[in-house]
Amino acid sequence: MYYRDGQFYELKVQQIIFYFTVSLLLNAFGNGLSVSTNMGSAPWTAGAANLAVLFHQPIWVFLGAIALTVAIANQFIAGRWDPRRLFGNVFFGLSFSLLVGLFSALFNHLGVPHLSLWWRIPLDLIGVVNVGVGISIYQRVNFIMHPIDDLTNITRFKYFHGNASKAQMSNFAVAISISAIAFFFSHKLVSLNIGTAFSFFLQGRIIGQTDRRLFPHLVHGNLEKIHKLKNKPQ
Repeated sequence: MYYRDGQFYELKVQQIIFYFTVSLLLNAFGNGLSVSTNMGSAPWTAGAANLAVLFHQPIWVFLGAIALTVAIANQFIAGRWDPRRLFGNVFFGLSFSLLVGLFSALFNHLGVPHLSLWWRIPLDLIGVVNVGVGISIYQRVNFIMHPIDDLTNITRFKYFHGNASKAQMSNFAVAISISAIAFFFSHKLVSLNIGTAFSFFLQGRIIGQTDRRLFPHLVHGNLEKIHKLKNKPQ
């Protein structure tokens, strides 16, 4: 939804495609870069990586399994059956996993894993910031989303009164728990580092700041927010 001069407008098809493509690429780029640096991935990616170590299977298997599980859970958390949301979540999750793999392979080919620590740390943080920016954009477009980010969007407005930081941290707490459980059985811990901590504590704020500063007229299709904007003093 687009807000300008006191009026709300539905996004045109061309706008949806543009914003969605930009956001998907930013998110996949950021995740691929953080995986390649091995300095800490977003908590859900780290959870999938630790499950992969525990069960000796490729990470994409668990990225896909998590996406499917959360997509189904979203139906119950949202409180209504929405086939479009379900199939959109699944489609996005699979597309996202493929792009993350491609970007990660590209950065590995470019030698990112072999850079010095002082290069990999800032590159990892840049990757995490890109993830937050991408999430902010496609949450506001609200066309289709990765099920995990859709979960954050649902809980943000249903349980946390629009607070992106609280919603994101509650989401990440579950992901960190998955890594902890996998570590308990495997005694190995991967993909958890400075980038994970940065993502856990700051990604919600990055999303909130991006909401206000990048494409600020692009707003959540949320009735509570619309009501507030309509009654905002001019």
